[in-house]
Amino acid sequence: MIGNFTRRRRRLLPVALGVLLTVAALVAGTVAPAAAEPADRVSTQASVVRFNAIWEPGGDNRAWVHTWAAQDLLHHNGELFNQGWRIDSLTMVKGANGELRYNAIWKPGSGPSPVLIGWTEQQFFAQVGAYWSQGLRPWRINRYPHGGSFRYDAIFKPGTDGRRYVVDWTRDSLLAEDAKMRAQGYRLVQVTGVPQNPPLSADVRYVGIWMPGTDARPTLLGGTWDELAQANGNHWASGYRMKYLSSYLTNTGALRYDAIWEPGNDGRPIIFGWDAAGFAAKNSEVWAIGYRPTVLHSYLSPN
Repeated sequence: MIGNFTRRRRRLLPVALGVLLTVAALVAGTVAPAAAEPADRVSTQASVVRFNAIWEPGGDNRAWVHTWAAQDLLHHNGELFNQGWRIDSLTMVKGANGELRYNAIWKPGSGPSPVLIGWTEQQFFAQVGAYWSQGLRPWRINRYPHGGSFRYDAIFKPGTDGRRYVVDWTRDSLLAEDAKMRAQGYRLVQVTGVPQNPPLSADVRYVGIWMPGTDARPTLLGGTWDELAQANGNHWASGYRMKYLSSYLTNTGALRYDAIWEPGNDGRPIIFGWDAAGFAAKNSEVWAIGYRPTVLHSYLSPN
């Protein structure tokens, strides 16, 4: 293990056997074609928007954007849909002025893939029921406080399984449910902590989605950076690679991580807490050697 982490706000995650997740010199001009310029979409305090990302092996020209307004993202999604791309990752960051901005990744695909942004809880649950009857299942769900209530974003994909999803669950309740779902042949594909409004509660509640699966699928809920680094090193040595991650600031200002690992043996670059320019440069670097972004998440850092 590599034990010395410098500058916590710009980090590569270490892995077992002394392998650091980095590569050779930067190669200019090889970023995804739909990438936003680092400064053209962030109207809030860009210096404190930090990015986490995971890259996976791939050779397609998948599109990605960061910190886009909802209307811009939905318009772009319509354009890409007609070109044979389907949205696969959608995350939200709230700026210092309360403005909501979105990160997204599109992968090659076909068939319907509806996207919801900023829906109320009542609207969201009603739409889940409607889509379910049409053979569509939730793939990603965001839940966040905004304007005095909780709002929802979601991606739906075709499916006929009995997929389980929960929102607003405590950590203990979600872990108990995960044990039951594993016994029934389901595995988590998303687990996301959501801090509650401070006037209501200092608790963190969770969103979870399970899909059919049989692998061990290690998970981490609400871990510190040190706990995440140790878990990733252990899982890497056991033949698992990080598939999903999110982070959040608690109401006391502590940074916490949620993560899911899947079986794999590729290099899988990962970064945490980098600024927009750093993320774009890293993407150019790993794009050139055959890796594509699969997770792009951001948060508003106090420094």
